[in-house]
Amino acid sequence: MRRAPERRGAGGEGGGGSAGCAARGALAALGLACLALAACSEGEGGYAGTTARVGKDEATIYINNGTEPEYVDPGKSNDSASSTLLQQMFEGLTTYAAGDLHPVQGVATRWEQSDDNRIFRFHLRPEARWSDGKPVTAHDFEYAWKRVLRPSTASLAATNLYIVKNGELFNHGKLKALREATLLRTAPRPDAPSALDLPKGSFVVVLARSPIQVDTAIAPLAALPEGAAAVTFTKGDAKGGPGDRLVFDAAAGGAAPLGPAPGGGWQGAVVDIVRAGPPCQCNGAADRWFEVERGGARGFLPGCLLVPPAAGKDGAGAAPRETYAVVAPHADLPTYDAAAAPAAAQGEPPVGFVPEALLVEDDGAVGVRARDDLTLDVQLEQPTPYFIDLTSYVTLFPVRKDVIEAFAQRGEPELWFRPENIVVNGPYTLDEWKFRYEITMKRNPMYWDRDKLKIHRVVWLEIEQYNAAMNIYKAGDLDYGGDNSSLPSEHLDWLSTKKDFKRFPYLSTYWLEFNTRKPPVDDVRVRWALNLAVDKQQIVEKITRGGQMPATHYVPDYTGSGYDEALAEDRRLGVDPFSSPDVLFNPERARAKLTEAGYEVVREGDGYRAKNFPALEILYNTSEGHKQIAVAVQDMWKRHLGVSATLRNEEWKVMLKNVRDGNFQVVRFGWIGEYNHPATWLGTLLSYSPQNRTGWADKEFDDLMRTAAATAGRKESIQVFRRAEKRAVDRMPKLPLYFYTKSTLVKPWVKGFKGNARSVQLVKWLWIDPRWRDNPSNEIAFPQLEFPAPGRLGPTLGKPAGPAAP
Repeated sequence: MRRAPERRGAGGEGGGGSAGCAARGALAALGLACLALAACSEGEGGYAGTTARVGKDEATIYINNGTEPEYVDPGKSNDSASSTLLQQMFEGLTTYAAGDLHPVQGVATRWEQSDDNRIFRFHLRPEARWSDGKPVTAHDFEYAWKRVLRPSTASLAATNLYIVKNGELFNHGKLKALREATLLRTAPRPDAPSALDLPKGSFVVVLARSPIQVDTAIAPLAALPEGAAAVTFTKGDAKGGPGDRLVFDAAAGGAAPLGPAPGGGWQGAVVDIVRAGPPCQCNGAADRWFEVERGGARGFLPGCLLVPPAAGKDGAGAAPRETYAVVAPHADLPTYDAAAAPAAAQGEPPVGFVPEALLVEDDGAVGVRARDDLTLDVQLEQPTPYFIDLTSYVTLFPVRKDVIEAFAQRGEPELWFRPENIVVNGPYTLDEWKFRYEITMKRNPMYWDRDKLKIHRVVWLEIEQYNAAMNIYKAGDLDYGGDNSSLPSEHLDWLSTKKDFKRFPYLSTYWLEFNTRKPPVDDVRVRWALNLAVDKQQIVEKITRGGQMPATHYVPDYTGSGYDEALAEDRRLGVDPFSSPDVLFNPERARAKLTEAGYEVVREGDGYRAKNFPALEILYNTSEGHKQIAVAVQDMWKRHLGVSATLRNEEWKVMLKNVRDGNFQVVRFGWIGEYNHPATWLGTLLSYSPQNRTGWADKEFDDLMRTAAATAGRKESIQVFRRAEKRAVDRMPKLPLYFYTKSTLVKPWVKGFKGNARSVQLVKWLWIDPRWRDNPSNEIAFPQLEFPAPGRLGPTLGKPAGPAAP
């Protein structure tokens, strides 16, 4: 879902500049030169800095993008610096309107949808072209969406497409097809009895593979504990700390562990799955019990304690064995037919074994298809109120299969988006890319609406330091402060009095994420103590100073889709859980929580000390603002709890890798709404989301999220989303600090700029007005093409068609 400095983290590199302030060179030299110039001029005519635009043509605009992008690839982009650039170079079925960002025509000119809002048919404009002149087709969209979901792509943004039929199963690598007809057998042997005939092309859901490796020192159970529908597994400390632990969350009775298998135990042993047991939940995620066998001994383990065998490991001296997959048939496939009845509810499908070699990846079960070159069909898992809004977002942009796969086959998958190779379908294309300095775009000569563009060249500077960016703007070398840069908080008081200062609510939350797998933050009481010890009001008043709102929860108060209305109603009735005194700054309660967790907080001199509290570290990416906040949190934890935390800052990409590898305890992140609905923030906490870096998994939360998404009524759905949010806040995997506002500077000659809650500015709507002093209007560069009302796609699913309308 994207805005790097806030959402998925802030970038770490410095940047370059443009001519006019000083000779082009390193950022340090440019920033110092501009600083000296800015010191001589605090503004002209009520503006921040110069109002003279010297040496720049009217068709070129200069914008700060804040940092080096991670991926200029729509399918893999997960940071805001990348998505800001992609919004200019690619175009989806719909595109954002200026201002409120409602969907207007992009590649699609109209669509129809079924009465139950599950099936959509988009019609593409025939004049849409790629930058190499080839037509943009529905096949490009189908390929792009399925590429995002392909497991090998490893896209962190894949969750945006889980709304598509079977998208989640396919992305997890669980949905496979049979390359030839076979029998579903009751055991992993070619002579085992058959449970079902499976024709060629049948789809199955893979539950596990056999043989498989035991990834725990816990011995399998001799029998299944009654009622053990959910378990919690905690991996032990390999360096001599506590061992592995398996807790039965709802077991009526216990079962004695099976004794160690011959050969010294089960840890690391390669075993056969001989039977699939009943479904269960492990650490909140859907799982299943399996009966495993090794050396004649049998027992039961949940799937979360089993992993694929290590390379070259095949068991105790055994010859290589054929791998079998434990599968269940899957018949819930897209039909794209609004008249077709939904798949009838069935009991639990039979579970059995098929040879792994017969399974192939087949994206035909994913609910998007090109009906022809200019028609795209989409089938969703359930009605999704934000789907059309999402079609303007980068994850759903088209890409060209022939371009991407040519580089992938050469072993250079990331070279396709270099300036000399990239093929785009949006208003602008890459011209130059000076690493960690600036990126230049030029008008795409093949864009279908190219003749209306008033900006022909875009220079994106990469200036991370807030003060340097402000001073370069004041000197006249930036026209707009950028979607991904902030103003220095110490200057906001005087900047806010200037005519070119803009501020608006921003759909973004700043939070600290806990690694709930690592002590001491693996204890929810510790996490809550740390939360209650942070004075968030002081942070927004004394540090950020941009009108931000202290946050006690994860979804910004002003989120749409009915969330803001539900929040207001709950507050009116006095039942809003996130306004309760229990969630507000309270050092005394924080100390009690920490003591309850086993770390007694005692007086020591003028402060406190938390007895035996282990080392704690806050990780943040290089940024003046992030450092100030980290220092403030560090001080509050020390002052109110006696907890000493160290700080570690890293360049953005380095930090991302460490977070992915789990090398952190507490890390600074934020999330910018990819669409205006609470699901974009709460989805980052699903147990199976690649955006969930916390390690927290909770079955009740996952179930509430699924229920909320499947609830048809908007008001009722939002109430369930709020229940899910409360469940997450109660467990505190992330410490919310504040909801953003966006403060920026825009030169008075930039027309078409309209602040919005997602801080998205499409350059195609902007233009430079050399006669701005005589023209107070702020019209966009050219009129937007609104969509006609959606057409009706057949009768309601499962109901007969009614009489035709007169």
